[in-house]
Amino acid sequence: MHPVELFCIIWRLAGLWLAALVFLLPLRRRSLPVWQAAAGTAVCIALRVLLLQVTLGGGAAGLWVCYLASYLLVTTVTALWTDQAPTGTLYCGVWALVLYYLGDSLLLICRRAAEFWQLAPAPALAAAALPVLIFYLVVGCTLARFMPVNHQYQIGPRETASAFVLLALILLLAQLSHTHWYQEDDWAVWVFPLLIEVYCATLLYLQHELFKKSYLSQDLAMLNQLWAQQKSQYALAKRNIALINRKCHELKHQIRAMHAMFGEEKADYLDELEQSVRIYDAIAKTGNEVLDTVLTEKSLVCEASQIQCHCVADGQLLDFMDPVDLYAIFANALDNAIEHVRCIQDKERRIIDVLVYAENKLLAIQVSNPVQSAPRFGADGLPVSTKSGDGPHGYGLKSVRHAVQKYGGFLTVKVEDGCFHLRILLPVKS
Repeated sequence: MHPVELFCIIWRLAGLWLAALVFLLPLRRRSLPVWQAAAGTAVCIALRVLLLQVTLGGGAAGLWVCYLASYLLVTTVTALWTDQAPTGTLYCGVWALVLYYLGDSLLLICRRAAEFWQLAPAPALAAAALPVLIFYLVVGCTLARFMPVNHQYQIGPRETASAFVLLALILLLAQLSHTHWYQEDDWAVWVFPLLIEVYCATLLYLQHELFKKSYLSQDLAMLNQLWAQQKSQYALAKRNIALINRKCHELKHQIRAMHAMFGEEKADYLDELEQSVRIYDAIAKTGNEVLDTVLTEKSLVCEASQIQCHCVADGQLLDFMDPVDLYAIFANALDNAIEHVRCIQDKERRIIDVLVYAENKLLAIQVSNPVQSAPRFGADGLPVSTKSGDGPHGYGLKSVRHAVQKYGGFLTVKVEDGCFHLRILLPVKS
């Protein structure tokens, strides 16, 4: 058997899986035992080999059966190995088939070139294989790497439907090429379908970039809207806390005057009343007005839910940050912690710890709290929102990360020993 023909056989068996691998590598891996994913993949590979044997020589109908079955097998492997939404899995399968049949057309043209120039076996194999492998490598280092957002395809119904239309067009061209055009001797007839396939793939990529840009724009617009809301919320909270401070301070003096007026006669009643206005004494004094405002505001929420909030913070380290960004970071981080802790039945475990300190020329912010069950993390590394109902959800920690990145910092979240830890590192401003 001619080496080029042998390579073509190997390509028909392995090319599709190589194309799938190109688009699987940049995606986030699914938390499925490796042996289960490997076993499922082995079954899909075996079915693919059997499919090629059954549909070989089946004409146009056999090709379309092969196309459909190959797509189903690729999407199954994608679902086994990656943590994607259903639309993302279907979309990844579309790109794997597009890449495979583009490579298949390129391989046939390179093979025809090797036959035309009557090359020796080794140069003929290189002429057929090398361009295809380079093409796969270029796609893997460019398109496949940068198309996902945070290792996940952000795909909607419109983009999925459009991708299927373009895939059907490419498969139709591939079918016509195998049944008609590749039977011709004219080189121009061979190159023509490849050019149209490249054109369709280019349209598919441009469509993806447009939808990706639209998604990122909507995400940024939502974060900016939340930032504006938090700006007004911070101003309102600042006024409210100042009012509470003033009123509680006045009440303390009034209660002391009443103690002197009534003596021990109403002592129990006055002590209870004094206890209820000790909010003033509990106001945080961290050295940063914004942080004090957030901690005081959230302490009222914690008190209503019987949550203990402990804070050890050097607020002066935060003076370089914009007040709204600082408010957004701590307000969202504490809201996230309160949401987790509120669900804990044991009231003694309803504890939130806030730390702000300098560490190795970095500013460290840490918010820790116990959790009843480990949250599910999304492809962006942040917990998936469990809230239901209308309206935007899951933007709290995204807003925190967005604010942190403005200062060149990093945000990490993890669950360890039954506790959720949100940690932020920021470069210290000298």
